Amino acid sequence: MTVGGLHASVQRRIDALLDDAEASRTIVVASHGDADALKRRASRGQLTSPAENLYARDAYWSGLDPAERALHLMRAEASRHPTWRFRSYSAALVWGLDVPHALVGALHIIADRPPNAPHCRARRPSSRDDYALRDGMNVTSFWQTVAECLCEAPFSYGLAIADSALHMRGTTNEELLDRLSIADDRTGIAQARLIASCADGRAENGGESRVRAYLIAQGYQIPELQVEFPNPTDPAHPYRVDFFWGLIGPRGTIGEFDGMGKYRDPQLLNGRTTIEVLVAERQRESRLTLLGHPVLRFTYQDLLHPIRLSRALESAGIPRDHVEARRWHDAWDQVKRH
Repeated sequence: MTVGGLHASVQRRIDALLDDAEASRTIVVASHGDADALKRRASRGQLTSPAENLYARDAYWSGLDPAERALHLMRAEASRHPTWRFRSYSAALVWGLDVPHALVGALHIIADRPPNAPHCRARRPSSRDDYALRDGMNVTSFWQTVAECLCEAPFSYGLAIADSALHMRGTTNEELLDRLSIADDRTGIAQARLIASCADGRAENGGESRVRAYLIAQGYQIPELQVEFPNPTDPAHPYRVDFFWGLIGPRGTIGEFDGMGKYRDPQLLNGRTTIEVLVAERQRESRLTLLGHPVLRFTYQDLLHPIRLSRALESAGIPRDHVEARRWHDAWDQVKRH
């Protein structure tokens, strides 16, 4: 008996492999005996193959965000290449750092024999590498991972990673700068130190960090982060806002970053529907404006189109110092040459 061109027993075995992989948050590594069957299902559009001999159900794979796809790939590669060690942005994902999706398209690995694979960026081991075992994968240690990311990342992305490192460890810029000594001999250490000097662990997600990176680079006044305001209708539960510019006008301006996760992520929804969350957000904003503070909202689309971000800031009257912006760009250009 065949099902869709495959023997029923083979079909059941493939389905079991896929089920087990999804339960383990990984993807199927094709064995010699199942490779042909997996290829046939992929040719019919039922499976996707993100790398050679790796397979996942198309519907399952398309439902993962870029960070989860990278982690699934890493778990699969770790199972078939146990001597590989993950570094840089890949290790940062394993540590739970806030890595912008633009940085997770390839796996960053350390291997004695670097593979010639389009989804991998590999280097050979160094005597200064420091490793840890986490989630069943060999990765560079937390602070080496942070240091490598800051040596390699553009400013706004690096700031997201640096902020999340401080937030996760409950530490300061000073400790981060001290920890960067692990990478003193690396290309990019000067830019890593500049990024670290701007980091702030009060930022709660990468979107907030990237907005602040734009403010820094463009010379806008830097707001206070995570400021609390009284809730006029429920004093026991004050409101906390992402940004507050307190020196603008008689009262100041609130800034909020709107990521899509709080409208989609079941954990963030906390049993509520998307509509219920949206209504609650509208009520929250209306009550904040009762305090006399206008609310300026930012989204990821604003980050993709900085002119929109600039126009919003200008419309809100956020002060800007063009001399300070030029000074920052000169400093960034200088560290990029080292």
